[in-house]
Amino acid sequence: MSRIRHQVRARIVLLFCVALVTIVILIFRVGWIQLSKNNLYQKRALQQRLRTVKVEPKRGVIYDRNGVELAVSASSDTVVAAPQDIENPKETAKKLAEILEMSQAEIYQELTKDLAAVYISRKISVKKAQQIQKLDLSGIYFTEESKRFYPKGNLAAHVLGFAGIDSQGLQGIELSYDQQLRGDPGRISIESDAVGREIPKGIKDYVAPDDGNDVYLTIDHVLQYIAERELKEAMNENEAKGGTIIMMDPQTGDVLALANQPTYNPNHFANYTPRLWRNRAISNSYEPGSTFKIITASAGLEEGVVHPTDTFYDPGYIEVAGQRINCWKSGGHGKQTFAEVVKNSCNPGFVQVGQRVGEEKFYKYIKAFGFGEETGIRLPGEAEGLIYDLEDVGPVELATISFGHGISVTPIQLITAVSAVANNGQLLQPHLVNKIKNPNGKLIKKIKPEPVRKVISKETAKTVRKLLEGVVADGSGKKAAVKGYRIGGKTGTAKHYGTQLYDSSFIGMVPIEKPQLVTLVVLYGVSSYPYYGSQVGAPIFHDVVKDAVRYLEIPPSNKPMPEESDDKLNQVEVPNVSNLTLEQAENKLIQQGLQVKLEGQGEKVVAQIPQPGAVVNKKSTVILFFKGALEEKNKYQVTVPNLEGMTVKEAARLLGELGLKLKSSGKGVINNQDPAAGFTIDSGKYVKVWSN
Repeated sequence: MSRIRHQVRARIVLLFCVALVTIVILIFRVGWIQLSKNNLYQKRALQQRLRTVKVEPKRGVIYDRNGVELAVSASSDTVVAAPQDIENPKETAKKLAEILEMSQAEIYQELTKDLAAVYISRKISVKKAQQIQKLDLSGIYFTEESKRFYPKGNLAAHVLGFAGIDSQGLQGIELSYDQQLRGDPGRISIESDAVGREIPKGIKDYVAPDDGNDVYLTIDHVLQYIAERELKEAMNENEAKGGTIIMMDPQTGDVLALANQPTYNPNHFANYTPRLWRNRAISNSYEPGSTFKIITASAGLEEGVVHPTDTFYDPGYIEVAGQRINCWKSGGHGKQTFAEVVKNSCNPGFVQVGQRVGEEKFYKYIKAFGFGEETGIRLPGEAEGLIYDLEDVGPVELATISFGHGISVTPIQLITAVSAVANNGQLLQPHLVNKIKNPNGKLIKKIKPEPVRKVISKETAKTVRKLLEGVVADGSGKKAAVKGYRIGGKTGTAKHYGTQLYDSSFIGMVPIEKPQLVTLVVLYGVSSYPYYGSQVGAPIFHDVVKDAVRYLEIPPSNKPMPEESDDKLNQVEVPNVSNLTLEQAENKLIQQGLQVKLEGQGEKVVAQIPQPGAVVNKKSTVILFFKGALEEKNKYQVTVPNLEGMTVKEAARLLGELGLKLKSSGKGVINNQDPAAGFTIDSGKYVKVWSN
């Protein structure tokens, strides 16, 4: 019996010990939860009781350079439902559908979701919000969101872009500067019970959002309006499929205006085809035509292979590798200086300049001016343009690129490159943003001019500008002239392959002494006549710049348009400098008022172009060749002029100016020649003629 009592007592003790250990563990666990993990579990419990709604920040304002609002965020009500608070989802869905013009089934599906809160309709009109508020529906609430608004409508649409329903940037500046503009969201938290009902006097937490920063553009809304107005009018007058006008400050790289047609209204962007959202000024490439001759002239002058007074001859075409390349003028321009080649936009003349520069050096300048790569303007979708790979460039490709065909550029590339000529040779990165400020007006970042590289010398840039002034004063760009202002520019015309459509353009700078404004005009797919840049692009440029210079208060030029230099009337005979040292040769040529260009290195000159005895204009370029560089002579070939109908004496004088020699049969009027007009031959070669 005592043994049984002893066993029972042992079991009771064991049970007591187990119970005691369990109680100690529970106490320890509860204490650990209550003390060590108090904050964690309080936070979890609170999260279970809180319904959280995101509070959208106000998107930053986009201003023009003068502080005029171009994109703002206005407050707008969004309908939010708490499904657990709704008493009659079916009836509620019916009433909301009538006001919101939505499907009743779609709303009912949202109202019956097992979620704390759902969006029903975002950023509705004030009228609809008031109608819903009057219904006093249980479980239906409102939260304030910001809605993007563009007060100027279509103005600068392709620059600004647009923002989506969640205030996220989708195009243009809205997209590329989205991180700066959008800000950080806040939140509203409301405490509710287990079935989702709001707890009276429960926790209501509000964390304010951080609004986005304000972005100030380089765009001037007045200049933008001028560009868009003139472009729209020009589109209608010339039956074009599209158009672009860009204005740039060449001293800073600021884009003052960027207009495209056709355009769209960013307030209702969804109503337009996405094709119209595309910013063709930076995303589309086109053949620049003769406007690219500015780059060819710059390369030729910088390399010293041509001078404004050098003599060329244009019979109306030039033969290159067995192919005939025509000048735009039937019959050609005849004898002309390089200054006249630029003024007349003569294709054969520019082909010869391209040949003198050569493929490798010419490509060095094309790349240096920024073609074939993005400019870095910070807009989405920028294209690189299209250029041949250097190894694919033969004589014909080099010839066509020299006058702007066989190469594709974007408008922003071209105006950036030409702005380097306007600012004395410094390529600047173009930009559209001037500065960024926080919502309190504190400056965060100031965008300064960003030099990319030096592309040509100050002297070359000045010479090119003077040549371009001749284009507007007395050449193909006469219709671009604005009374009282010295303007330099270049026309351009390019045909769409396989169609009767043309791209007509003009690019110019004002005032030519120190340009403050460079303007590019391009009309794409012109189907009406005339379609030439001189007849279409130049007049549009005139209309745009005439208003722009007044608005910018650019004073008229004090100096009148310079008269043509008399240098071309002062001709000299090229001396023989073969077998002389470089120093001796240079001194002899400089005394005659001639320029010197060297090919190769050595102790003595072994050949020269033009040949000794040729009569050329003062300041013309004489090429000196040293041993090992004679193969370079083929770059300086001369186009054979049309001598038929001339006397032998007249032909001899013309050939002498071009660096060629005459071999005649007879002394009367020439009726035949060999080689024929248009062929290119080495300088110093003979042209044989027959006369009556």
